[in-house]
Amino acid sequence: MPTVWADNEEVTFTEDIPKEPSNVYELLMGALSEQGRAVVKFIVDGEDALEKGAFPDEYEKIEAFSLTHDELTLRLVIEALNHMSDTGMQLQAYAQNVLNIAWSEVFKRMDEFIQKIQPFADLIDNLGPYVSTYSPPWSEAFEKLALEQSECLGGILSAFKQGSPAKLSDELCEGFLPIFNKSRKLFDSDIIPFLKEKVEVSA
Repeated sequence: MPTVWADNEEVTFTEDIPKEPSNVYELLMGALSEQGRAVVKFIVDGEDALEKGAFPDEYEKIEAFSLTHDELTLRLVIEALNHMSDTGMQLQAYAQNVLNIAWSEVFKRMDEFIQKIQPFADLIDNLGPYVSTYSPPWSEAFEKLALEQSECLGGILSAFKQGSPAKLSDELCEGFLPIFNKSRKLFDSDIIPFLKEKVEVSA
């Protein structure tokens, strides 16, 4: 008889236990979501199906592990900010170099530039659902920041399309970098302390 465990407790089902791991996963995600939690590991007979990116057709034992949305969001934020520790300085140098090197070279390195700003854009996008679901006290400041960031990215894309080094440098120095620095302050002063406190309270 297959068994299902969630956070080291055996799960009992009101109806027959599902035969396919994917169905078990959907049921657990639904039930845990109502408790403000999300599945982060889903081990089917010793292998993590989430890591593999595929569910087997059957199972003997499933072990699921979850985190609160607060803890999951905190981990995501800290990991992203650590990854971006040098981004501000790199973008400052990039903005200055744009005016000193040939546009063809700038254009060639567009992908490299996008890779530098992508983690920041992803962090803002990934935090959006948490903010809209839980309306934390810093939600208004965050939503304003997200809008500014979106408009600024549009300006950067427009500068590339127009082939304008001056516009690109201006968008970076006057737009993106101040938004990036403002976001770091918001994360340090409001977002991270709030999430840490929520995690400590639920621990």
